[in-house]
Amino acid sequence: MWQAFLDESRRGPTYLVAVVIALPRDLDRTRGALRAKVKPGQRRLHFNRESDSRRREILALLQSLGVHARIFLCDHSNDRAARQICLAGAGRHLINISATRLVLESCAHQDADDRHTLALVVRKIFDLKYEHFRPHEDPMLWASDAIAWSYGAGGEWRRRVAGLIERVHRLQVP
Repeated sequence: MWQAFLDESRRGPTYLVAVVIALPRDLDRTRGALRAKVKPGQRRLHFNRESDSRRREILALLQSLGVHARIFLCDHSNDRAARQICLAGAGRHLINISATRLVLESCAHQDADDRHTLALVVRKIFDLKYEHFRPHEDPMLWASDAIAWSYGAGGEWRRRVAGLIERVHRLQVP
């Protein structure tokens, strides 16, 4: 009954997606704790726009909540192709763990490609529902944003997020 929440980051030649994986029973508590971190005037947490002290605070919160994720990455200069490769890898993993739902951050120019890629992976043999939400619509997307940003930033930030990451999958370009 796993549910998954995916966001991406581009760092130089590397495109990566972070997939936060959670059980439904943990979602309300995690969403509530993340919503409590939103400052007045903000609609959501966006790691790129947070100060370093807030980033440290949010990562510590994610640690305390027991959030965990997987990273799927590949080196490819074309964002569209790289996203398809990473999304297909993430989709195969979600099938392997019998996940039932995947939420992706909506971006109008890539949503149709995402649906096409996932349809090829799922092929009606597995009941994985997937949908696109705008970033402010589900705080679980903020967790995957934080993890993707931190892993991609490297250095101190990658060290801080290491305890949240179960595994990094480096995918090959076909």
